[in-house]
Amino acid sequence: MKIALLADPHLSDVENTPQEEAFHWAFHELSNIKPDACVWLGDITACGSPDAAMRFCKKIKELPFPSVTVPGNSDLRTDHTAAIMERYLLSHLEVLKIGDLDVVAMDTSQDTILPEERARLSQLTLGEKVLLCSHQSAKYLDSESLEFLKNWIAEHRSTESRFLLWASGHRHVYAVGEFEGIPTISVRALDLDKCIGGSAQICLWNSETEDPAESEEHVYSRGLISEWSPEERQELADSLGITCYNRHKLERDMPFAIKNRVRHLEWRSIAEKEIALIEEWRRIGGKSFSLHMSALDYEGGVVDLPLFREMALNAVRAGADMVTVHPPQIATENMQMGSPAYEAIADAMAEAFLPVVSAGIDILVENNHTDFGTPKDPMKCAYGCTPLDLVEWRDALIKRLGKGSCHIRFDVGHARNNEPLSENYPIGKWYAMIGSESRAYHLHQTFYGKLQHRMKNHHPITHWHDGMVSFDGFLWAWHTGVLHHGPVILEIREGDGAPATWQRLQQLILNDV
Repeated sequence: MKIALLADPHLSDVENTPQEEAFHWAFHELSNIKPDACVWLGDITACGSPDAAMRFCKKIKELPFPSVTVPGNSDLRTDHTAAIMERYLLSHLEVLKIGDLDVVAMDTSQDTILPEERARLSQLTLGEKVLLCSHQSAKYLDSESLEFLKNWIAEHRSTESRFLLWASGHRHVYAVGEFEGIPTISVRALDLDKCIGGSAQICLWNSETEDPAESEEHVYSRGLISEWSPEERQELADSLGITCYNRHKLERDMPFAIKNRVRHLEWRSIAEKEIALIEEWRRIGGKSFSLHMSALDYEGGVVDLPLFREMALNAVRAGADMVTVHPPQIATENMQMGSPAYEAIADAMAEAFLPVVSAGIDILVENNHTDFGTPKDPMKCAYGCTPLDLVEWRDALIKRLGKGSCHIRFDVGHARNNEPLSENYPIGKWYAMIGSESRAYHLHQTFYGKLQHRMKNHHPITHWHDGMVSFDGFLWAWHTGVLHHGPVILEIREGDGAPATWQRLQQLILNDV
């Protein structure tokens, strides 16, 4: 029997996303593969959306072969839908028999095997060959669940059942291993923003050969660099720019930008004597220069306004093409329209930007990200961390400065490092909601620091799938026009900085290495 294994599509409650694209690709691919059955290994939805679950269930009914589905942890994230989703996405409560193979769906969506699930599994009668399917692998289960599994497997082995494979998702990366002598396989995420180590995949496992390492791999490529024309590749390569951090601006970043004719630059400060360096860069073909503004705060009045005003004037003196500003990173409950903080900061920011608007410089509002330990209550989160906040703050400035004065800069890494809001607003949803309104972007890789127990921003990009952000979603959205094309600034602070990432991405884009 040939069984197609798929994991972690993370479908959102909006449809114009990389996740929806990969989901439709998977169905097209399955129609060509024609497996005997397919298994969906959890995290069907990004955040327990019944609408997304309904789209999924409706679609799999169109397949000419049976499907098995298990729920994942993200399917249960929304409290009022969790109970419905758990039962809705656990299909085949009994054993699904495909020829001589018994497919057993096991619910591990809560990092445990609950008592009622153990009772259900204990009542199953299994045949000679068994495929066990779950979202979480043994790595994520508690000791009590693992002990139950060991005993349950031993009991069925005593009746001559053979467990040929335990298939799971959740890790987003392809891996093989073993548990209690059973071969295991973790399938790479179908989510184009989260597939680690390669593009989204379908694994086609053959119960006759049994070895998961010999599974046939079908890898997503639609809309990725490998299928772009030379002209499309060159356009993206030419859109790449770098942030020059102050400590490396003069000795590393600007000499690199001038030597390599980097077309787009961002600085975080401008001294009078440095304007000549910008002019030199302009002469060798520099196209867009941006100044990243300082932040404004509120403590009974607007804080740090003199520095902000000076930076705005410096942007005018330097002939900047755009300035980037964050919404005030104040608790959302204190940043409701009409509140003292909201109105005072909006008025102050707009007043400081009057010379910028008069000079024809575009104002770009960029999304914030949450800090470690941010509570789940969205009103307690920092303002500017959702697409709605971003659009609202841009519109507040437009109201004061005039139509066409302000647009959006989208920071992809910030959207990933945005817990717990990233559960409701994953990267793909940002693309769908604000991609057409964005005029520029920040890219950097995000990692989870195990020692600090928190995500870390602004790391180098060494490949499309080398960290917590997969850039397949960005490439697809750029290529299909979901994203408005504009400067893509590499905001890298760690490692060798933005120059090294710029060189690496030039290779990846132009040479498809």
